[in-house]
Amino acid sequence: GRVRELVEKRNSIIDHLKRSKAEKDEVTKRITQLRDRLKNLREPLRELEATGGRVQDKDKLKVLIEKLEFEHDTSPSDLKREMEFYKTIVELGKNLERAETLDELRGHIADTARELEELVKKRAELVNDLKATYEGSYKPIKDELAALKGKINEVRNAIGELKKRRDELKAERDELKRQILAIYARIKELKESKRQVIDEINKNRLLLVAARKSALAAERRRSEEAVKSELKRKAMEALQKLERGERVSLDELMGLEDSEDGTHE
Repeated sequence: GRVRELVEKRNSIIDHLKRSKAEKDEVTKRITQLRDRLKNLREPLRELEATGGRVQDKDKLKVLIEKLEFEHDTSPSDLKREMEFYKTIVELGKNLERAETLDELRGHIADTARELEELVKKRAELVNDLKATYEGSYKPIKDELAALKGKINEVRNAIGELKKRRDELKAERDELKRQILAIYARIKELKESKRQVIDEINKNRLLLVAARKSALAAERRRSEEAVKSELKRKAMEALQKLERGERVSLDELMGLEDSEDGTHE
């Protein structure tokens, strides 16, 4: 994704920065060495210039020495002239040697100064490149990565909160499930109690119906017995009246008949 792409770019830039910094450090080290070398070269140059006075031109000295040697070889000479010749040649040789040494020192100094100038310029270019690469390439990627990491952390925190809320909801769900199961168990228990109560009620109802039927039958029997007893009493009264020769009413006669029927039953 974008993060991986940025990380790869950042790592590539870091490698470039490391290489550039290592090169800059090497250049700085070489600059220090060259500055020390210049110092070491300039000290003997100043000493030579200070002790030797004006230094003649090296080429002119060579021409002069060759001319003197030619004249010495082609002209008659005596001891005095020989001594003057050798003295002059030795002096001119020293001057030539000093001139050559000075030229050599100046050449080394010029070469060293030129290399030093190039390296100082190169180091400035490397410093500018490091700064430009850091400000123009590395820092924007670093800032974008930091922003993306911030967003990633926000998302992770949000996910953490969601997971926490999920766990809380799961705990609430489990508690509700437990309560529902407890309610179902209670409902089942109450249904069983209700069934037992209904069975008991039905049982008692049957007993009550049977008791009512038994009571009604007993009441009916008592009523029938009472009627029979009353009919029997009236029949006895009617019979006694008949035995006494008294008049008997139609109802009494019917009662007497009913009494006889009841007796036959």
